[in-house]
Amino acid sequence: MNILIIIPSYNDSNHLPELINKIRLNTDKSILIVDDGSQVPIALNEKNVDIVRNKENLGKGAALKVGFKYADQNGFSHAITMDSDLQHAPSQLNSFIEFDEISDLVYGRRMIDKEMPIHRRLSNKLTSSILSMLCGERIYDSQCGYRRYSIQSVLNLECKENGFQFESEILIKLSRQSANIGHVIIPTIYGDELSSIQNVKDTLKFIKLIFGNLW
Repeated sequence: MNILIIIPSYNDSNHLPELINKIRLNTDKSILIVDDGSQVPIALNEKNVDIVRNKENLGKGAALKVGFKYADQNGFSHAITMDSDLQHAPSQLNSFIEFDEISDLVYGRRMIDKEMPIHRRLSNKLTSSILSMLCGERIYDSQCGYRRYSIQSVLNLECKENGFQFESEILIKLSRQSANIGHVIIPTIYGDELSSIQNVKDTLKFIKLIFGNLW
């Protein structure tokens, strides 16, 4: 496997140097930062780290699509996606890297405990249960963005979502193609970082996604 680490980021450049340093303690894989229209453009001078920038904020899904296209154009077979806010532990990278190569998607399964805010616990339990029914298999953590994707498997899908719902849409569409989906256990990490998720707005978008996939 030729793996690229993709990190979408929007107005969160303060965490990136620390995140990259921690990644380098575990792997020397290439890194791509997708600056999704940050108010202050991300600027880094790190070895084997590239940056592509959207002129405006398009959403996490759109940023990931840019990253997957970059990976394909530059000869990468797989991508590991991580959030930029330090909630995905780089110490778990090798669990994704070493997972069975045949898998089309490997997602992080957080242990749902008191470290996760209660509204996130309830939301994750509900969305994971709904996606499990739609996918026809148990999805333990539908909202975790710490994942490993097969680039060709993703590019073969027609995904319409550009926000956070993109990651749920991929799960649904891959499962309907009888794709190989696996998971690895990762720690639950929450700090004082501000979430980009807008609870009411994004919940409504998720409901729209679900109804759109019932027919």
